Amino acid sequence: MKLKKQLPKAGVLWLTGLSGSGKTTITKILYNHLRKKYNKIKLLDGDVLRSREKIYHSKNSFTKSNRIKIGKLYSRICKKFVNKGYFVIIAVMALYKEVHGYNRKTIKNYIEIFLDVPIKELIKRDPKKIYKKFFQKKISNVTGLDLKYDKPKKSNITIKWKNNVLKENIVKKILIYLMRERKI
Repeated sequence: MKLKKQLPKAGVLWLTGLSGSGKTTITKILYNHLRKKYNKIKLLDGDVLRSREKIYHSKNSFTKSNRIKIGKLYSRICKKFVNKGYFVIIAVMALYKEVHGYNRKTIKNYIEIFLDVPIKELIKRDPKKIYKKFFQKKISNVTGLDLKYDKPKKSNITIKWKNNVLKENIVKKILIYLMRERKI
């Protein structure tokens, strides 16, 4: 029986990008790869957390100020797991400098990965039909359209979208970075 080992460092891998950029897919692949080797690893998803947390779940929860509050709430949730020795992988939009700065100041071993996908490609993908609803005038406060965001400037890795790049290659690039920097 092969025993799983502890990750060398507790920390947070914060995968961010606009809606439809592939955050959830990439984090799930990373998690499935790392959980085979390590026992203290946690996967979180912003969409799942949002549906569970009732504190900011209202009609106005998509405004910039509430998005910042929610992003910091996710940070505090991650920090609780880090303090218990976990390596957390989280898929979350939270594209505001206030959130990223807060993370750098408060979370040890914070690693930021930005999936930089052009809005035209995201509109084509639109897995949650968010962009379609926006153009049908059913919703507003859509980050990247009528709601401005802060493109991360200090990400550990920025992955620029290229046509036909396999998600497995993106995961491989992240794993190589984590190993090279001795994060895993």
